[in-house]
Amino acid sequence: MPTYRPRTARSGTALLCALGVALLGLATTGCEDDTAASGRRQSATRADVAADRDGGRTLPLGEPTSITYKRGSDHVRGALRVTAVSVLKGTHTELRKAGVTPSDVRTTQPYYVTMTFENLGGNSLHYPFLNTPTGLVDTSGVDDQPLITGDTEVTACPGKDPDDFAVGAKVSLCKVFLVPHGVRPSVVTYSTGDDTKRPVSWKVTR
Repeated sequence: MPTYRPRTARSGTALLCALGVALLGLATTGCEDDTAASGRRQSATRADVAADRDGGRTLPLGEPTSITYKRGSDHVRGALRVTAVSVLKGTHTELRKAGVTPSDVRTTQPYYVTMTFENLGGNSLHYPFLNTPTGLVDTSGVDDQPLITGDTEVTACPGKDPDDFAVGAKVSLCKVFLVPHGVRPSVVTYSTGDDTKRPVSWKVTR
């Protein structure tokens, strides 16, 4: 006598097989999507590394380098050519005219750090704060404090960022640092984008 198998059992088996094939297809598609996304992420990372190849290095003053630019609020990415051009000693008279407190005038020496920036990327940068990542480290290894005077600038060191930095545009900006008496500037630093722990540095010559 032939064995009887309920049709519902066969239907259930067929359904499980179909689901298995569908899930396998989704898994494969998911892997392909993940692989493609991973490839895009790796390509972006390689591009960033190429742009920031001088991260962690110390360059001579006047040597340009390419930096990945990333603004925090909307994550706009770009590419900048950045150069530390000069580090010059300022005067206490100029500090007084800018409204610096008498105690800072007595205990520090102003230095003017001039940087140039060029927009190498494909996007215009709005309110870019180009000069903000500029730093100055003195011979004692301390990050010196920039001068903050509100709307009053030191006349000899103008540093107002452009509101819009168009593709191909160039600008020169200056930033005042207050270096304690008894030490000298050692290196200019600049970092932006993702790799802020490995800034580019420029050696300050005496």
